[in-house]
This record gives sequence, structure tokens and C-alpha cells, in this order.
Amino acid sequence: MKTTITTLIVLLLFLQAISQNFYASDEHLKTLDGSTVQVNDILSSEGTILIFWETNNSQSCNNLENLQASWLEEVKAFGVNLVAICVDNPGMWIKVKPYVAGKDWEFDTYVDTNGDLKRALGVTTTPYTILLDGDQNIKCRYPGYCSGDETQICDKIINCLKNSGTLADL
Repeated sequence: MKTTITTLIVLLLFLQAISQNFYASDEHLKTLDGSTVQVNDILSSEGTILIFWETNNSQSCNNLENLQASWLEEVKAFGVNLVAICVDNPGMWIKVKPYVAGKDWEFDTYVDTNGDLKRALGVTTTPYTILLDGDQNIKCRYPGYCSGDETQICDKIINCLKNSGTLADL
């Protein structure tokens, strides 16, 4: 009995440790123009914030709008990349490009056409925010959205980058 419990505890600790690594870098996304890009190609060496969203989810859209407003020049100067990934159903994809064009967002937007990246990262709802450090380790996950979260995310990144030069301490 003790061996079984010990084995389960060790297994859970191991799973927790590996769950924070980013294993989806081989996945592919579509650009708004229809070309395919590998996830590795859109990640910044300083850190990346991935935001999963849907066009028919008002919280997702509010989240992106408010992040656009909070995406300070200071954060951009550190090289942290903000990437929006649309996970709409296939019938909705034709609405993504005009929707994004009308918003005039400064960050890149991609479409996860098969939901492969969404599944690989365990994204269960939208909006869903994932913060990766420069080594592509997951530093933070945040499902859902509340007004004001975007400011906290940006402030946390800025403070971390000012203090240590990396996102490693988040």
C-alpha cells in the first residue's frame, strides 16, 4: 500500500513538472492570408503571450481589445511577443480576417484550424492566456477574462524583465 501511494505521488510530481514545458512547437497555424506557419516561428526569444480567442465570444474580443490598449511600448521594447490565436469552428474562419482588419490590432493573429495547438496546450475555454518564457517554458496560464487582467499581465512582465532581464522568475 505504501509503495502504491509513493509511486502515485512520484508520478503526480513528475507529471506536474513536465506539464509546464511547451511541447506544441511542432504544431502549425494558418496566417490570415491562408499560408501555414510553424509555432516555433512565431515565438519570441524573450517571451511570448499566447491568447486563444473566438470571434463569437464577447469576452475573448474584450480581452484582446483591452490587451491592445495595455500593450505598453515598454513591454514591446523588451521583445515580448503578443500572439492571438483564433480557435473558431471551421465555418467561422472566413469571418476572422475581416474582423481582425476592422480592429487594427498591433499584434499578430493566427488561426488554429485543426485545434491541434489548443489540444496540445490543454486550452479548455476562451479566452485563455498562456505566458511562455524565452525557452518556451509555460510560466503562467489564465483561463477566462476579467476586466483589469490585462494590466496585471503587462505589469508582471515589465517588473520581471526589469528585475532579472528574463521571464524566468514569473
